[in-house]
Amino acid sequence: MAPTGIDAPASGAPGTSEEARTIDMHCHLAVAECQALLAPHYRSEYEPYGHYMNQSSRDHNAVMLPSIAAHLHEPESRIEPMDAMGVDIQGLATFVSQYGYWLPTSVAIESARIQNDTLAQAVADFPGRFAAAGATVPLQDIDAAIAEMDRAVDDLGFKGLQIGGTVDGHNLDEPRFRPFWEAVAAKGVPVILHPNGYEESHRLDEYFFVNCIGNPLETTVAVHRMVFSGLFEELPDLKLVLLHGGGYVPFYAARADHTWEVRPETRTHIPDRPPSHYFKRLYYDTMVFQPQYVRHLIDVVGSDRVMLGTDFPFDMGETDPVGLIDRVAGLTEPERSAIKGANAARLFNL
Repeated sequence: MAPTGIDAPASGAPGTSEEARTIDMHCHLAVAECQALLAPHYRSEYEPYGHYMNQSSRDHNAVMLPSIAAHLHEPESRIEPMDAMGVDIQGLATFVSQYGYWLPTSVAIESARIQNDTLAQAVADFPGRFAAAGATVPLQDIDAAIAEMDRAVDDLGFKGLQIGGTVDGHNLDEPRFRPFWEAVAAKGVPVILHPNGYEESHRLDEYFFVNCIGNPLETTVAVHRMVFSGLFEELPDLKLVLLHGGGYVPFYAARADHTWEVRPETRTHIPDRPPSHYFKRLYYDTMVFQPQYVRHLIDVVGSDRVMLGTDFPFDMGETDPVGLIDRVAGLTEPERSAIKGANAARLFNL
């Protein structure tokens, strides 16, 4: 496998200097080869996003997904839309429908290896345009997940991992996952949390609520559980990236703090500091669609914790990510530059 480091932007790339690089840290590359591994084991109830989706949304996806198939599967087809959006580098991560946390362990290991090898090859094939940002790992087996993390980072040059908000119905704060989190913190790589729908989506079947509400809600529940469980108190070096602006985490953090103040059972694992202390130690993307929401996110967590994201190539993504940041009121030019790329470059060591 060729090296996966980031060089200067290739000829034709929008960026003109290391400082000016625009980096998208929320995008997905699917691997068609994995479908043959997943298909024999798949049942719809394994995937809340698709399982609870009603027929009208399935019908629309039957049209939408073929329309983005090239962008989703072919690295070369992504360059033109990247240039149009002013994106120098995409931080490639796995397609969430291919996590396969319900697979038998041996199959999950094979699937993760294929996905990570494919993403690393895309980086090698297009120097300066892609980064290997979000390796997938088979979290149904913690030892296997740690082994694949080590392989992806040490051998393939990945800069981080991407995982779902739950693992086959299990919450990320459960004791079974502590060895994984300890290994991640020791490794020093960030983890991108990207849900595949909300685990309890039986009320979200209509109106594409499985995505509109479900994805940010899954993030919100997962992160609150992780914070209140004491995970970030135990592992202060753990780096977690929340997509879709962190779900509802930064937009209702005051309620979590109030709950912590008045309910003693919430302070069992975090007796000394309120939840917002830990929320401010996490990282967030700009996928909130309105400049005033980006402004609020920055006001809550700080401009050094926010990074550009698009959710490319999906219809729920942001098509003008640079313009969104430029429309945020009250930012200094160094802050805008940091959000567009420097924060991601620092966190992911690009």
